[in-house]
This record gives sequence, C-alpha cells and structure tokens, in this order.
Amino acid sequence: MIFLLFTVPVITGDIFVKEYVESKGIWVWGSTLYETGVDNFVYEMVEHNFSDVYLLVKDVTGYYTFSLISELLNKANGKFRVHAWIICFQDYSQGGWIDVNSSSYRQYLINDIIIPLVEMGVDGICLDYIRYPGNANGNTYPVTSFCMEVRNAVKSINSDCILSAAVMPEMGANAYYYGQDYAEMSRYMDVLMPMTYTHNYQMPPSWVGKVISYIKARTSCKVQAIIQSLDDESIFMSNDELKACIECALKNGSNGISFFRYPVAEWQYEIIDEYVPFFDDIPPCIEIEYPLKNSLYMFGYRIMSLYNKTVIIGCPRELKVNATDNEGIEKVEFYIDDELIAEDTEEPYIFELSKGCYKIKVVSYDYSKNFASDEMNICLFCIS
Repeated sequence: MIFLLFTVPVITGDIFVKEYVESKGIWVWGSTLYETGVDNFVYEMVEHNFSDVYLLVKDVTGYYTFSLISELLNKANGKFRVHAWIICFQDYSQGGWIDVNSSSYRQYLINDIIIPLVEMGVDGICLDYIRYPGNANGNTYPVTSFCMEVRNAVKSINSDCILSAAVMPEMGANAYYYGQDYAEMSRYMDVLMPMTYTHNYQMPPSWVGKVISYIKARTSCKVQAIIQSLDDESIFMSNDELKACIECALKNGSNGISFFRYPVAEWQYEIIDEYVPFFDDIPPCIEIEYPLKNSLYMFGYRIMSLYNKTVIIGCPRELKVNATDNEGIEKVEFYIDDELIAEDTEEPYIFELSKGCYKIKVVSYDYSKNFASDEMNICLFCIS
C-alpha cells in the first residue's frame, strides 16, 4: 500500500503499531536459561526484539560461573547486548549480608568476578544488592565509593562496557535506609535501574512513573524502569497492568524498559512486542528490481544496455523494489530529484513512474531507523 504525502493514513482494525524505545531488556536466572537452552533463548530474544539481556552470574548464595554467559555471548553474536548481573553484598556462603565497607570483599568482587567478565567481552556489568539491608542510617559513602571503584576498573579495560545498578525504588528514603544516593551513584553509573516492582510494593502502575520522574530529576545518568512482569509468587502480570506500567515509565522519561524476569508468558508478548528498541544497527538491503539500471526498454522488453541512464519507451510502467532486513522493513520511501513523493509500508514495494527525465531514489527503513538506498537516472516516454 502506498501513502502519498498529501494523504493521511487512517489506522483501523487490528493493525500492529510499534513504538520505538531506547532499549528493551529482560532479566534471567542462570538456572532458567540452562533449562530453556541457550539456542532456544537466543531465538526467542531475537524474535521478540530484545536489545539487552541481564544474566545472573553471581547469585545470593555466593556461587558464580562464567560458562553460561560465555556460551550466551558466543551464540548471541551481537544480536543483543549481554550484561553480567552480579549480586554484590549478599552472600550466604559468608553468612548473608556483607558489610559494604569490607575492602576485602569489594576487591574480591572486582578482581575475581567483574574484571574477568569485562575481559571476556560482556557488553555490560549490572550491580545488584549494592546496598545495606536497611540499616545504612544515611551513610551513603560506601555504596558511592564502590561505584567509583567498579567504574575505574571496568572503564580502564573497556570504555564502552555499560555499567548499571539495580536500585531500590523508595525515593526519598533510599539514601537513609539503603545507602543509595541516586545523585551520587549517577556520577559513576551509566544507567540506574529502579526495581519498580508493583506487586512486591502493592502499588499501581502510576507509581512506576512517579519513581522514574523522581530519580531522573536528581541524576545525571540514564534511568530505566524494571517492570515486574513475573512476581515472586510466579504470577504473570496482566496485559492491562503491563501496558500501564510501561507507558507510565516511558511518559516519565524512562530510557527504555526492562522486564523482571524471564520467562515471559506468550500472551504478555502481545504487549511487549509493541515496543521496538533502537539497538539494531544492521542496515536493511534495498535494490531497484525493475527496471534494470542503464537499460533501454521498449514496450516492456529490455533491448540493450545504455550508459548511466535507463530509458523506457511506452507507458505506464511501475518501478519495483526489493527490500529486506533482519528485523523487518518499516517502510520504503520514493524520491524524485531528491523530493519525497510517496512511501510504501507493505510488500510488494511498487511505485508508478511518471513521464519525463529525472533521478529516482528509493530508501528503505527498518524498525530501528537504519536505512539503505538505491537510485537511478530514468527517462520515460509515453507513446500511444
């Protein structure tokens, strides 16, 4: 279907409308990934346009392993970003909560876990349980200084590695109880990710937006909401609540969205698939399929090759375009002498040529706004 520029398309029925977001992530336990299978998981992530995966590498028991994230990195092969999700200051093998001030444990986390992961080539390091259990009494320096130490270590190896932290969502109380000062942490983190778990806190979706707005007003880094799509009682969030939480987050400035946690119910994808990240950096392919470049056509038949121009004698004639992309084509635009004339949103991509001599250019866009173009000089003569 072609929409000329002077018309306004009306969306009716069940047309699938996509909304672009900065990123779309999912959190997954290592045990769940193992049960699902890495190949199956990668296929599902690509199918549903996830740009970021947060894989639990070190858990609350203190156990950590690099084998699963190494396999995921290898099989993802750049299709999405892989972040190492690390539980910091809770370790049951050491008796539970660890003092954030413990220099030996801080160095253990950095030297034994974080640095090897960065050297392995993970796309991001995500710090969780980077807090006190509720008895910080306003002492924020230990958490902030650990953020600084981690940043120095990570960025000295790979400046592009994304450093993020899952933070409590209790706004004004966060610094006093947990030692998490959003503003101070944002000096060293690339992204702060408030755990806006509406089921745990028994709060409405509007609360998600309130938390995002509060943190963004006080920080200098990106802020992204974590939506509790699957709660601690293994209850999947309803589509209505899921949609409302996402929209409240985005309308209040969330830099993308992520979902805690995998698996995702099939019916939840009806909502999640509406949001497409900009992560995809693979441009589409486009080629003018008919007519061939530098050719002479007479009444539909190609007669011979020409230099730097296609000539068509006999009309009308349609220009046919072949456009493909790894994630799908959003639209194809048609230009005459660099002026946008029309766009086509559905295959086959066809444009009716008009008589005269001009340059025609076609541009294809995927859902991440990557684009590619093809063009030719053409002369069309109509003979009755």
